[in-house]
Amino acid sequence: MKFEHELENVNIDLEGSIARHSADESAVYKRVAGEPLYLGYYFPKDYDKKKKYPLFIFIHGGGWESHQIFADQKHWQGDYLGYLARYYADKGMICVSLDYRCIREQGQIAGYELIDCYEDCCDAVDYVLTRAEEYGIDRESLYLLGESAGGHLAGAVGTFHYERRYHFKKIFLINAVTDLLDEKWSSRVPRITEHKKLKELDMEQRAMFLSPLYQMDVCTSPTILLHGGADTIVSLEHSVKFHQRMCELSKACDMHMIQNTNHAFLLAEFTKEIQACKIGIGIIDKYLEKNMKPQRCMA
Repeated sequence: MKFEHELENVNIDLEGSIARHSADESAVYKRVAGEPLYLGYYFPKDYDKKKKYPLFIFIHGGGWESHQIFADQKHWQGDYLGYLARYYADKGMICVSLDYRCIREQGQIAGYELIDCYEDCCDAVDYVLTRAEEYGIDRESLYLLGESAGGHLAGAVGTFHYERRYHFKKIFLINAVTDLLDEKWSSRVPRITEHKKLKELDMEQRAMFLSPLYQMDVCTSPTILLHGGADTIVSLEHSVKFHQRMCELSKACDMHMIQNTNHAFLLAEFTKEIQACKIGIGIIDKYLEKNMKPQRCMA
């Protein structure tokens, strides 16, 4: 279904989550050219490893080219979505915010292409899932959210299946880049590449291969799209087309458009559109409210 939301006041308190935006525990899940790539764990209040908790994974944006390290952090510990990971950890989920290598020269350098970012994200998910029992994670209750370029990567994790396939109860794509045939984003498609999945393809085929819009299939997880109606960075058409294609495949997909709202509205520590941010969180809450309580492990 498609929904439109007017800007209005929503009573959600984010101050505590923002103040605690750094992960409770960080881990290096892989190294690229000797440099560490981190992910951060956010644990619920009264965390008990003997229980099973739903897992919510977050992938940050930044044009695939950057991430945010705050002044109170020694290294990457959650980016602008860290506050949201804290928000949902406080509601009873184990949350993981992951980083990935930054592309170089708009993804035209071998080893620093979009497809490498995707493979980093898969490696991070694998790292977490292989330690699910250790951390009390319910492998049958997985959720994923990505914003902007991170929305592209979350969409990729949910639709690219050439190496690994995951099933999420819900995937949330926020102002996501879903179509690299869009001239604004096609420059991120590598013109020359040695990647085994891309090197035999022409440029249009590469763009389609790297686009969640063209990779979804009947196994794609249920997806929720949130997009600002006045987004000047990533066109609303990216979500409109994704929703249409999911409907054509008879896959569960809702699209929420927030009127008069620009890009990056979900980033509470960055956006000037805090009411749109709270509206977005309220939408996400409604899809999660039945899945936020941990379950006691059975002996």
